[in-house]
Amino acid sequence: MATAAPRAGRSGPAAVVAAVGWVGDGLAALWRWSLDSSHLYRRLRRLWRERFTARGRFVFLLCVVVGFAGVDTRQALVYQLFALAVGPLLVAGVLALRRPPRVRLVGGLPRRLTAGRPLAASVDVETEGPWESGNLVVSWTGPSHTGRGVTVEPIDSFLDCAPGRPGHAQIRVAAARRGRYVVPGLGASGTDPLGLLATRRSFRQPSQALLVYPRFFTLDDLRLPVGRRYQPGGIPLAASLGDSNEFVGTREYREGDPLRKIHWRSWARRGLPVVKEYQEEYFSRIALVFDTFLPRRPRAVERRGFEAGVSLVASIADLFSRSEQIVDLFAAGPDIYQLSAGRSLAYLANVLDVLACLEPCHEPPFDEVGPVLHENLAQLTTVVAVVLDWDEQREAFLLGLRELGVAVRTFIVHPGPTGRRWDRVAPALGEITLVSPDEVERRLVVGEQR
Repeated sequence: MATAAPRAGRSGPAAVVAAVGWVGDGLAALWRWSLDSSHLYRRLRRLWRERFTARGRFVFLLCVVVGFAGVDTRQALVYQLFALAVGPLLVAGVLALRRPPRVRLVGGLPRRLTAGRPLAASVDVETEGPWESGNLVVSWTGPSHTGRGVTVEPIDSFLDCAPGRPGHAQIRVAAARRGRYVVPGLGASGTDPLGLLATRRSFRQPSQALLVYPRFFTLDDLRLPVGRRYQPGGIPLAASLGDSNEFVGTREYREGDPLRKIHWRSWARRGLPVVKEYQEEYFSRIALVFDTFLPRRPRAVERRGFEAGVSLVASIADLFSRSEQIVDLFAAGPDIYQLSAGRSLAYLANVLDVLACLEPCHEPPFDEVGPVLHENLAQLTTVVAVVLDWDEQREAFLLGLRELGVAVRTFIVHPGPTGRRWDRVAPALGEITLVSPDEVERRLVVGEQR
């Protein structure tokens, strides 16, 4: 198979900017690692996040700033503002030493959400004692190192509860980019009347994994050259739609017929064993193939094209989830992903779970995806391919599928001209559509505004 056409490398100011960015990222990572390895720093960070509320942090920082500004009490009256601010903070500190109330949280952060679409969640706080809880705060300590990019608003929710009267809080969770994040759970603590400081945690939810789905839009229709093929053995467990094993008549019993197929009423009427007959399963089966190849150091425009491709694949999968087709997803990242969906085999969420965690591969994936795909060609009617560019290797891969008798529908997600002309092979390959990342973004924005 021919190799992909070489890409032009960076040069001049762009290379300098990229090198400075890599060095800056490395130094920042080294600085975070050195801080995280410090036991004192971890204790202070935990104290700052868990015992200070958002308004308490503001009052504390105000005290620090005003305290420095009012050191000379003979030349400035700022010290009076310091006295007004530090008093409530000291009282809150004393109240924070008391025993935390006995409460528990019901509900919490969601397990899944879609990038760019905030999701509302509700949390109830119930007391486990016979008395009222007093002032409470339900708080989120902020993202961990593996959860950066996830936001929860509000960070602090103030409430109270009593036996038979749980407290209720509403939060909104959002993430800018798809992926798998590990985020800390919510916690409940007692607090002072002003809500500046919190007691020790009365209840703490454990950290959890949060899957952020790629953004996708609703496709109303997609022209596909589909057919129908016999599926050996059928899929009885997915017989809720279309050409399932449907009863079509009866016939005489033959040796080897299973007893569960005996038609007892006909046997009683005729006096001879009679069994039920079913029609075989024929339906459309579509392979959705995603090209995940990017260079090891992709440019921003290439990474943007990859994310647009993921969104397009998710949108196509959403369309198929509302139809009667069986869909096999094939994608190569760090591992080969293969998932069958449709006709009760899996829901759209299973496909989105894979796409949420999908990362680019840095070698052309067709040598790995090809053998897995060829094993299923006898049952496939159509291959829908989403590729990130057009070159000899991609062209040979798709033409090879077409020559084996499978219809091919191709989408190229690429900004501007591709590395190789694709229009000359369209008559032999099938319909090809060039989609720019800007067009995908426009469809996403329109879909989110509905």
